[in-house]
Amino acid sequence: MFGFLKKAVTGFVGKLTGKEEEKKEAEIPQEREKQEEPRAQTPKETAEEKIEDEIVKQAEKEVLREEKEIEHKAIEQKIERRVEEKERLQPQPVLHEQVEKAKPQAEKPAELAPAPEKAGQRKPVFEVKQEKKELLPKIGLVKKITGLFTGGVTIGEGEAQPLLEDLRIALLESDVSLDTADFLVEDLRKRLVGKQIARGSVNDAVKTEVKLALTDLFANDEDFVAQAARKPKPVKILFLGPNGAGKTTTIAKIAFLLKQKGFTSVIAASDTFRAAAIEQASIHGEKLGVRVIKQKYGADPAAVAFDAIAHAKAEKADFVLIDTAGRQETNYNLLKEMEKINRVVQPDYKIFVGESVAGHALIEQAKKFHEAVGLNGLILTKLDADAKGGTAFSIAHDLGIPILFIGIGQEYGDLKPFAREWLVNNVLS
Repeated sequence: MFGFLKKAVTGFVGKLTGKEEEKKEAEIPQEREKQEEPRAQTPKETAEEKIEDEIVKQAEKEVLREEKEIEHKAIEQKIERRVEEKERLQPQPVLHEQVEKAKPQAEKPAELAPAPEKAGQRKPVFEVKQEKKELLPKIGLVKKITGLFTGGVTIGEGEAQPLLEDLRIALLESDVSLDTADFLVEDLRKRLVGKQIARGSVNDAVKTEVKLALTDLFANDEDFVAQAARKPKPVKILFLGPNGAGKTTTIAKIAFLLKQKGFTSVIAASDTFRAAAIEQASIHGEKLGVRVIKQKYGADPAAVAFDAIAHAKAEKADFVLIDTAGRQETNYNLLKEMEKINRVVQPDYKIFVGESVAGHALIEQAKKFHEAVGLNGLILTKLDADAKGGTAFSIAHDLGIPILFIGIGQEYGDLKPFAREWLVNNVLS
């Protein structure tokens, strides 16, 4: 490519200088004719003058040609120097043999020495480096220099913007809703832009602000059991949610937790629709030593819950845990039945049980249930199977419903009180 460029430039310069030479040659006779005054000449003088003029013209041409050749050579040398400089600066591939020469030669047993490569089979060796992308602001050179004198830097809009865009993408990829992602990005923008940070601690300061923005999205952690225990006995808790979210198993875990804290409970098997739901609740009750109030399949769920409340009052139990049939938020008839149970039982808490892995679908389900009965809390199940973990942030922002517990396994002890610090650290790690 450089050789072709050299020829093209040389040809272009040659054309330009050739035109200039022709132009000057044409101008010289004209100027001479103007300077000479016409006079009468003899034939001999005329012939001699013509010869002298021709000699002068030839000499002038030779002088001009020599001058142009000198100029051509100077231009060509200049072009060659530039081409050689570009070729010298062009990166060269690192050959395998060069790498081997640079490495220290270690003594190897003769039987382990590699077989010599065949000629023509060596390939250039290129090193591929993978860089880990971090959510950090890009501080400009001027501000870095200023920081040397002021002892710190002030993050501006331009420095924070790349970080904010990366954060938005990371949140959306983690199943955080668009509204929640926009809220978190704007909150972080307010925290960062204009912030004075000491030199050398920019990374730590930015990470701290990101963590605070995510943590402040949740309400303060509070012990749900201690809060519920302050209400008049028995405390009635109605569990709601879609099919397969794990309501019955979660109720058993709650009964186990209450027993560990010294409280008694009664389970109402009000899921009279799903096959084996009553048997499942009964088996859990036997394992935990908790009374299960039940009727036959097809019975009125509200009637079963009413009987369980009456039994808890008679036995002075502390809690009544009411199971219900799973239903989708789009099923109008089942939602109406849920509203009837809510009117008859008048629970102290209405808790939605949903799968963390459901993502955005969980948000829509919880919204419909919240509009129908007014939820007081939410339990996220199967969080151990959720690789993204962004659903909790959307619940906290879009619904404003506190997350009470998280399920992280199948054992009774695998229901943990929700802790925002734990969730944020888990997501950021």
